[in-house]
Amino acid sequence: MRLLMDRLHLSYGAADFIVDPGGRWWFLEVNPCGQWDWIQGATGLPIAAAIADELQGVA
Repeated sequence: MRLLMDRLHLSYGAADFIVDPGGRWWFLEVNPCGQWDWIQGATGLPIAAAIADELQGVA
């Protein structure tokens, strides 16, 4: 994922995967505008602040 993100020049991306019945992971896409707020709400982690810091070069 890091290599892909570098090649796409993305600082942020939501990667989508599926796991088949055999337990193998399959990559579907990386979305630069992916939804993540539900994770923040479920975990209480400051994801919005971390993304904003990264995009501003604060991190």
